[in-house]
Parts: sequence; structure tokens; C-alpha cells
Amino acid sequence: MSRRALAVLWLVLGIAVWSGFYDIYVSRGAHEYLQKMREHELGRGPNPDMIGVMADAQRAGVQAATIWATIIVGAGWGTIILMRRQRES
Repeated sequence: MSRRALAVLWLVLGIAVWSGFYDIYVSRGAHEYLQKMREHELGRGPNPDMIGVMADAQRAGVQAATIWATIIVGAGWGTIILMRRQRES
């Protein structure tokens, strides 16, 4: 398999990881909103703001997803570079 194909596969994996982490954080935000709404209905907390809760979840999701995807793609591309250098020596 060529280095270019491997680099593309690592990039695709990074995109999948990014999407997965983002989805996890957004679903956690939805669960958090529902929990806060149940607490409000029981008289144990203020009325939650769905836009605010979801905006916080999206922001945290973008940050975490970007960090993990960067680590995955960087490690993969770094491995490709190291393998190329090892073959050249």
C-alpha cells in the first residue's frame, strides 16, 4: 500500500474519531438538558435553557473531538514518516 493511501486512511480514521467524539458530547448535552428539566419539574432547580446547554455541549464536543482526531492523525502520519525514514536508512 502506498504512503499516500495510508495517509488518506489515517485522515479518514481521524474524521470518524472526530465525528464520534462530537456525537458523544452532543448526546451528553441532550441528556444533561433532560436531567435539568426533570429537576426543574420536581422543583429542585431553575428552568434550564436548552440553547445554552446545547451550545456548551457543542463547544466542548468540538474541542475534545479536535484534540483526539489530531492525536490520531498525527500518530498515524508520524508512523508513516518514521517508516519511510527507516526504509531509507
